[in-house]
Amino acid sequence: MRLYESVIIFDPQLKAPEIEENVKKFTNFVANHGGEIVKQEEWGKRRLAYEINRKQYGYYVLLRIQGQGQLVALLEREYKLNEMVLRYLTIQVEKKALKMEQQLAEKSESDAEPAVASTASKPEKPEAKPESEAEPEQTEQATEEQAGTEEEAETEAVADDTSEEEAADDDEKKSE
Repeated sequence: MRLYESVIIFDPQLKAPEIEENVKKFTNFVANHGGEIVKQEEWGKRRLAYEINRKQYGYYVLLRIQGQGQLVALLEREYKLNEMVLRYLTIQVEKKALKMEQQLAEKSESDAEPAVASTASKPEKPEAKPESEAEPEQTEQATEEQAGTEEEAETEAVADDTSEEEAADDDEKKSE
């Protein structure tokens, strides 16, 4: 038996119970035809890359199925007959992809364990420094930034004054 992934895009107008009913219909179909649902994920309502049947959104569901190749053909026929399915795509999952997925899962589990242990060993409250020792570099940077913004404001004001003077001079020349 092979492993397949099938993504189904349902009409976004459907209510949650109707979507669950259709998904249950497909899972029962797989079970009745000798297959097994290994994993089921509901990705929810998402925007489509392009309109399908004048709809911009779709409700996505992923089914990971274990079964024979004939099962996939029958299941896709069921998708075609169901008017609530906008699109579907079924692929065979390669062994290499499964191994990579398992390695990532193991790695994430091992990364999570040391993070929990390291947070437990740290003290809950850091020691408070007196205000006189509080990050002198940050206060210097802050004053430099304030000075920079004041200088920019002054240069803008000077530029505005010169443009007003030039405009006044132009008006005088025109009136002569």
